[in-house]
Amino acid sequence: MTRRASEEGIGKPEQEETRGAAFGLPRPGPALTALTTSALALPGIAGSARADAPIERATSSASFSYYKEDKLSPSRFESSVGSRERYEVYTGQARFDIPTSKRTDLGIGLLYEEMSGASPWYVVADTTPGSGGKPLQVMSGATIEDRRFDLNVDLDFYMDSGKDTLSGGVSLEKDYRSLSFGIGTERNFNDKNTTLSLSGAASFDEIFPTDPELSTARPAAGEKWSVDVFAGLSQILTRASTIALTVNYKHSDGYLSDPYKAITDVASTGIFSDRRPDTKEQASFLLRYRHHIEPITASIHGDYRFYVDDWGVVSHTVELAWYQNFLEWLTITPSLRWYSQSKADFYEAVLPAGRLPSERSSDYRLSPYGAVSWKIKADVELLDLARYDAPRWLQAIGISEGLDLIGSLSYERYLSDGDFGLVDVNEAEEAPGLVRFHVVAFTLTGRF
Repeated sequence: MTRRASEEGIGKPEQEETRGAAFGLPRPGPALTALTTSALALPGIAGSARADAPIERATSSASFSYYKEDKLSPSRFESSVGSRERYEVYTGQARFDIPTSKRTDLGIGLLYEEMSGASPWYVVADTTPGSGGKPLQVMSGATIEDRRFDLNVDLDFYMDSGKDTLSGGVSLEKDYRSLSFGIGTERNFNDKNTTLSLSGAASFDEIFPTDPELSTARPAAGEKWSVDVFAGLSQILTRASTIALTVNYKHSDGYLSDPYKAITDVASTGIFSDRRPDTKEQASFLLRYRHHIEPITASIHGDYRFYVDDWGVVSHTVELAWYQNFLEWLTITPSLRWYSQSKADFYEAVLPAGRLPSERSSDYRLSPYGAVSWKIKADVELLDLARYDAPRWLQAIGISEGLDLIGSLSYERYLSDGDFGLVDVNEAEEAPGLVRFHVVAFTLTGRF
């Protein structure tokens, strides 16, 4: 049982952020993103546009992150089955950007990931006298262990007023395979004070579930495909402020259920498979504001995101970050984030006795809840650490001047609870498997 398969198709809007290339080209998200989106890429929209020319120097970067979920609370755990231990993930990523001509550059991204832990399986009602039948989480009995490999490639074509991008990628696990490709364009107007971005991506995923003995309804294989369309408009308001609006629409079709999740009823008459609609329509709107405060060399970033889908989920995300520069080479960034979502139409922690709907899920990621997180990040930029004259064959790939190093270290704490959302969640509906986690990440980038 691998995590990538268990996280795909769940429809958690918090995990459906637009994850883009340099100009917002959507790409299917990696498995770690499904678990640590808020720690690594929230809210994920395109970064500010670069100059309308390919990079002049080759750049490489490497990042490492450690993700650890809290143990499930004893008061929410069905102790007769499974383990309270949850996911632990180690991820290493590398990226290389190379100028290939006067009008093009090439980017290559690699990811390797190892994870282990126990996964929420299904929920039962507490039968202890006086408990009120509160929901308890049953965890997977065996420790899940898996590895994942990702490869992404993008090629940028520059023009006088913008650029076009082509991209493709592949992701492999022992029970999951994903192929994707995308195309995007960006154009500047109004003396480059206004930027319009349009892009689209498509992916095809196959799943081959393991551990069939855990569910007689678990399929031998499943397929799904998705189409993602993105549009963004950014505007420079003053010398110190910018605003951007992005819209994202996604359609998915195929096997969208989770073969590693199940559901039962209050009478525990049986364990039933997770069943979700075979299509999904999603839309999100993100408003982003940036303001630079020159006297103290700082900037404030504010983001609001609204999400809705045809499974009945509506969510809101607010994030605030303060970027403070010191000594021209050090930037400290504290940030806060709040998230709230409603439940999916077919979500129930435990089914009523004698009723088995055709669409059903007790997955905590489809439940009503809220989340808060805080993060602290330090960035260090060391320029001209070494100077050299590179030979011609290195100059051909953009290595010709000297060495700059940019390093970053971050820590994030994430907490989710039914009480953190916009609407109060009663005890019968609150998912006992809601996650809390820590993430530590380090990135080192070199320009040559």
